Amino acid sequence: MTTGYTPIYRIMKDGEDITGNFNDRTLQIKVDLQAGNGNDDQCTILIDDRDWRVARPYTGDIIAVWLGYVEVGMAYMGSFEVSDVSFIGPPRQIKLLAKSTGANDIHKAPAIKEFANKSIGDILGEMAGQTGLGLAISGDLAGIKIPFKNQGVSNLHMIHELERLAGAVAKVVDGKLMFIKRDDGTTASGVDLPTLVLVPEHFGTWDVRYASKPGYGKVKAAWFDKDEMVRKWVGAAVGGESGGPGLANKFGGAFNIGQLFNSKEEAEKAAASQAENLKRAEVLATFDLAKGDPWIRDQQTLLVRGMRDAINGSYVIDKASHTYIKSTGIKSSLECKAPGNGTNFEEASKEFMRPGPGELLGEYLRSHPDINPNDLSQSDIDAINQGGFTTD
Repeated sequence: MTTGYTPIYRIMKDGEDITGNFNDRTLQIKVDLQAGNGNDDQCTILIDDRDWRVARPYTGDIIAVWLGYVEVGMAYMGSFEVSDVSFIGPPRQIKLLAKSTGANDIHKAPAIKEFANKSIGDILGEMAGQTGLGLAISGDLAGIKIPFKNQGVSNLHMIHELERLAGAVAKVVDGKLMFIKRDDGTTASGVDLPTLVLVPEHFGTWDVRYASKPGYGKVKAAWFDKDEMVRKWVGAAVGGESGGPGLANKFGGAFNIGQLFNSKEEAEKAAASQAENLKRAEVLATFDLAKGDPWIRDQQTLLVRGMRDAINGSYVIDKASHTYIKSTGIKSSLECKAPGNGTNFEEASKEFMRPGPGELLGEYLRSHPDINPNDLSQSDIDAINQGGFTTD
């Protein structure tokens, strides 16, 4: 296993490698990979403009970014559209803020529209098509029927409404609208992804916090039965029927959703989604890694082992931040939550990735040719290929 790592990066624009244009001027590249909830993946680049000789960047420029190490390879971070350019000083610097390509294209102006007996796949397909985006949606989510829905908000707001209703992650990645089951550990095509296992040697610092506010044992949602002309209720348990030692089981009250839904199925989906949100909020953890590992992504299922109780356990990465800093190298910070359905990944996961102490995920993938490529996300495969080895 490699013990010394030399940080590197790559920036492409319009298919051309422009990394050399930056020379020693790149002070920082930060990439935030975020699991929806209204948040886009974004990239911030800080450039040394000491002699004002850097060519002026423009909003609307499309860049692709990789981070990694000479000894391991590079991980593809995504493509981003520059949305904000700042010229600041002293010292003289240029700051670029970019969002995932296509995220700025979703219509943000209010729209008046009606959807009758449409599936979530139909609705999202129409919205994605209006802005030239592709659509990647989990099959079990695509078929969810929406009996009737009035749209009086923007497409962006509507997408997030459907995200909350279905318990999904909605985000734009590389010009494609992704809509996948949250915390499910699968791709949009339904492929199970391995759970990542980390031990104390992988961490620099950690902060695991348990919420002290009262929890709820279940969530209730109402729907209107048009045949009987009455309001009816459905419910979902927080953390599953089997319960556990969480706050929800201590207090046990019901959380009532204020919205009245058009069908029993829609109300059940909303109740289940809100129950999972409440479960996630019970545990919030931040893990700063001892060595930056840009191969780790948001929504990666995670098992922590070798620590004390209350730290060991199952998590889902809600936000993965990877930062290249000229003076210090690459840093990675993982913001995690409890699995919304209370799953114990040690029992439920089919495959595991177990990097050794101090080993990077990218290096682990390279040294384990027996890993089934079908168990990897496309970003993992891209990262492997960039490192000079294949999954064939």
